[in-house]
Amino acid sequence: MNIFRFNRKGDADQFTIKDNIRKVESFQKGDIRTIESEVEQLDGGSSAGNSATSTRAWYQKKFRNCVVLGDSLTEGIEVYGWLSKQQVFGSVGGSVLTDGKLFKKAAATYPKAAFFAFGMNDMGNYRGRPDAFISDYSSLLASFHKKSKDTKICVCSISMPTKKAIKRKKMLGHYKEFNKAIQAMCKKEGYTYIDTTDLLPNHPDLYARDGVHAASAYYPMWMDRMIEAAGL
Repeated sequence: MNIFRFNRKGDADQFTIKDNIRKVESFQKGDIRTIESEVEQLDGGSSAGNSATSTRAWYQKKFRNCVVLGDSLTEGIEVYGWLSKQQVFGSVGGSVLTDGKLFKKAAATYPKAAFFAFGMNDMGNYRGRPDAFISDYSSLLASFHKKSKDTKICVCSISMPTKKAIKRKKMLGHYKEFNKAIQAMCKKEGYTYIDTTDLLPNHPDLYARDGVHAASAYYPMWMDRMIEAAGL
């Protein structure tokens, strides 16, 4: 299975990647914070680990002067070590409704490009109403752009939850409606829309047990999609 689609010469060590995927899948993955200490032990002390470390360094360099904002799924980019704390503005339960401060904080860094990934929690916070969600989202993005005029604004779709996750929490079933609204907003405002809905369904083994979060190997695929869309 082709786990990574690297945009550079020289792939990461495939044995390390596969071993790390197996280790990550053995963790309890419901709350991303609970696995941080276990993730930090991956790739440690081996020559293969050095290859994985250099791959992470490549992504951090590629995203230099860029920021990614979102919820706990987004926060995983930093927790798993793919990007640095300075590049990721995320929070557990992150939401357009409650996290306007993240937009202000990130805008104050005047990034070259900013990637926004909100909506998973907002489907519940806005009780399945994409119009209200988009009204607030659009306002926050406009404020961000006003503060940092030269930043390229990229907005990611809501990743697809599993059927079991939707069965447990019916509000998650609104992801298609919310994504259509996000895409329409981007077209209207001139932002770059990044569709990520196919990534986890095409690699179902990378879903966390809650059917929402993801294993470490998901993030390079997502970041490659962002790199391509923003022309980094």
